[in-house]
Amino acid sequence: MESGDETGVYTGDLVDGLPHGTGKFTVSNGDEIAWTYEGAWEKGHFEGTGKTVWDDGFIQEGNYQNDLLNGEGKESFEKKLLYEGNYTDNRYDGAGKLYNYHGEVIYEGDFDMGYYQETTEQRKTRLDAFKGQTVESTYAELRENANNETGKKVKITGRVYQVYENYENQQYFCDFLLYYNDNPNQIVQVYYRLNSGEKALVENQTVTVWGTVEYLYTYSTDTGQENTVPNVEAWSVE
Repeated sequence: MESGDETGVYTGDLVDGLPHGTGKFTVSNGDEIAWTYEGAWEKGHFEGTGKTVWDDGFIQEGNYQNDLLNGEGKESFEKKLLYEGNYTDNRYDGAGKLYNYHGEVIYEGDFDMGYYQETTEQRKTRLDAFKGQTVESTYAELRENANNETGKKVKITGRVYQVYENYENQQYFCDFLLYYNDNPNQIVQVYYRLNSGEKALVENQTVTVWGTVEYLYTYSTDTGQENTVPNVEAWSVE
């Protein structure tokens, strides 16, 4: 069957030929990560309590309205809780709590359609407490910590090499690759979510990152070469 732009297999309740009641739908599109939704349906749409599981380990669950999370919900990756709180059309909106890979709370408060929503004073209080725990590390130490997934709190400086996630419909994400100490042979991947009103980073900008070392991340370059680099979940980029 087809659901919106997705083609897949459905099992469950039907009314007038449409999923209605409780059912399970698994996509079979070959050009994306496979996923399965299981839960409540209304006239062919996700409507009510449900859960969506992707094959890469990402999970969303909560209250759906017209195929998207609206109201209370949560998401996780590889059984690690990432977020719990309110959603509007699949975006964090309203009260919520965001966690890093190691279960630490990065931010707790209000969100504005994906963005952090905090005053200058609230942001300073949150970040000053975190910055006081960070240490400066060599690139070799970053790699070692990422390999061992230590959750080390670090301060690093470098030049933005590539902003690779700041899409028109998800501008609150500003993930980028950083040349550590402006060295092209020492690359760090940085995950970062913007505060409401904060400008996105641009390439060749020199920045300081305060964050948590997460894990080693492997990606493919435009030439097809695979690079494995340390990943840092940023609490602040300035």
